[in-house]
Amino acid sequence: MRTVTAYSLALLSLTLVPLMSFGQLLPVPTLPSAVIDKLDQSVSRNAERLQALKQQRLLNQQLQQTLTLKATLLDPLLQLPAVVPVLNSAGLLVWNDIEVENGLRAVEREWLLLLSIAQWQQLLTTTPELEIYVQSRTELAMLGLQLVKIQVPVELDSVDALRKTLSTLLAPYLSRNYIYQPQAANQASTVTDVQASTETATQAGRATTDQITAVQQVVKSETAAAMCDNPIRLGMIDTAIVADHKALPIAKKRLALIQRNFLASDIPSSYSHGTAVAGVLAGNNDQLKPLLPSLTLYSAGAFYAQNTYQQGATLDSILQALNWLVGQQVRVINMSLTGPDNPILQEVVSRLSKTQTILVAAAGNGGPAAKPLYPAAYSDVIAVTAVDKQLGLYRWANQGDYIDFAAQGVKVLTTRADGSVGIESGTSMATPVVSAKVACMLAATPELLLDQVLLQLQQQVIDLGAQGKDPQFGYGLVSRP
Repeated sequence: MRTVTAYSLALLSLTLVPLMSFGQLLPVPTLPSAVIDKLDQSVSRNAERLQALKQQRLLNQQLQQTLTLKATLLDPLLQLPAVVPVLNSAGLLVWNDIEVENGLRAVEREWLLLLSIAQWQQLLTTTPELEIYVQSRTELAMLGLQLVKIQVPVELDSVDALRKTLSTLLAPYLSRNYIYQPQAANQASTVTDVQASTETATQAGRATTDQITAVQQVVKSETAAAMCDNPIRLGMIDTAIVADHKALPIAKKRLALIQRNFLASDIPSSYSHGTAVAGVLAGNNDQLKPLLPSLTLYSAGAFYAQNTYQQGATLDSILQALNWLVGQQVRVINMSLTGPDNPILQEVVSRLSKTQTILVAAAGNGGPAAKPLYPAAYSDVIAVTAVDKQLGLYRWANQGDYIDFAAQGVKVLTTRADGSVGIESGTSMATPVVSAKVACMLAATPELLLDQVLLQLQQQVIDLGAQGKDPQFGYGLVSRP
């Protein structure tokens, strides 16, 4: 039914007035109650529309201000020079961390081959000159493969050149030795992240009032309940962890920490990111309550310092770390890191999936328009995004169909490498929440397979954003019980 406007009502009332002499007054007729109700509803709807437009305009202004501020801050990763020398503890050059095609980073002129012994022998038979470029061969026994590292001259430093000069058979096994980054906000952008964490570009990026109300008793602070009290074995690939941090209860035997370093040639370890992730999992003091109070944590240290704020891990270190963790018989591996797609990493992820080893990875902090990042974007990996305490999507979180679940990852209180407790943000901080949840599910029901774990998680989460799975929140929120 068409809305009756005030103008229409005025015309209607005039038609009801009988002709009379000038100056004669008549009482204004009383409008039917149904018309008044319609008019009230129309006024209310228009007021709501105006308020919504005002709020949307304010959100757009806040977004533009935030993006402007972000652009003015120096992002240490973006400021990395084209060549970053990686030195050992004696100050000697081990390799150069360089920018390669598509803005990615890799070890200079270094390539990896991942294949079986039989495949390697076949390659040497057809391409014997390949052996002169070999730097190392590492057996990855738990994966049933070997990793061959080669260093090539400048004229061969591309996939096309290697295929053309050496062999087209290399393609399925070949990748640059790419460099991967952790996914926590660096301290240089803390101000921006704090402002942005509570803002979203559209109403679709923020939980509704009903959703917030529904989880007020579920999404709690760092003093919330543990994910479970069962003894848990969990693996992670990250920086090294500060083992003597007072908030990590190793001395009290509530956290068993087994660390192994996969950095080559006496390169100094980085500690900041891994210590923060460990704090989310097991931090325990007056400020922190652990997700997993009875945890055996197998930590594979693979990251070196690129600069004051950023760390990098080479693909070969990550592969060796995965091989070691499989040997430790952990079924859940936390990977709060991202990097490019490549056939070698994809092959390893596929093999691990077939052994029912579950990888939980950070979705990435590249922003809503960023390309998918890996390993999170592989279908066999659980991809985790971050939300704040108001259930707003983390401003710099990647978005896409590969996002599986969300967890709190903004302004998270956790342990720091300097021995303090501080606030960290990023999809890296959300990932251990989901890892802990999956590990608890497997501890309670060890026979669960990956597909069953995913199905149970989908049934237990709180849906956020659009109904069902969406590119921002995935299936929904994983939180402490």
